[in-house]
Amino acid sequence: MKDQEKTGVTESPSLGERLRGLRKSHALSLKELAARSQLSIGALSQIERGISSPSVRTLNKLATSFDVPLSYFFAGADSDEVDGVVVRHTADAEMKVSAQGIRKRLLTPKTLEGLQLMLVQVDPGSTSGPEAYGHPGLDAGYVLSGALRLEVSGRVYLLTEGDSFGFPSTQPHRFECLGGRPAEIVWVNTQ
Repeated sequence: MKDQEKTGVTESPSLGERLRGLRKSHALSLKELAARSQLSIGALSQIERGISSPSVRTLNKLATSFDVPLSYFFAGADSDEVDGVVVRHTADAEMKVSAQGIRKRLLTPKTLEGLQLMLVQVDPGSTSGPEAYGHPGLDAGYVLSGALRLEVSGRVYLLTEGDSFGFPSTQPHRFECLGGRPAEIVWVNTQ
């Protein structure tokens, strides 16, 4: 702590620390948050302690439970923003969802509430989860490389480089990477 005081530099809180702080600021116990988010107490505890990395779906449930943008859980976005307008390419704004082979990097400032532009990388065979899910807002994207299987309201779309998509996020949806190389997508969410 003394080194931080000398330099004036502080580290960004981890995802677990952000979740714990948010939970405490709402005066919720783990049990109350578990009921609100439909997640187990054990899973929440492990996330808060940094023992496990949550899936996109889990983070979405937490963001919805607290009525905050999904970007709230991105690490380091605050430190490299310039006046809340610019996010530098050196910013550490990657969400920790790599346990599923999915990496998301926030490209818009955290201060831009309601809109998130992300670079999403999906490893071969990785998926958003076995079941489709929905949430408030809109989803849109552009496939930079690779192949993506996108399912929206039960209809399947096979997308490759140069293809784009858009749909109301309330429609049940899921995605997975097809082929032997990662898919890279510029993905936009509104909330």
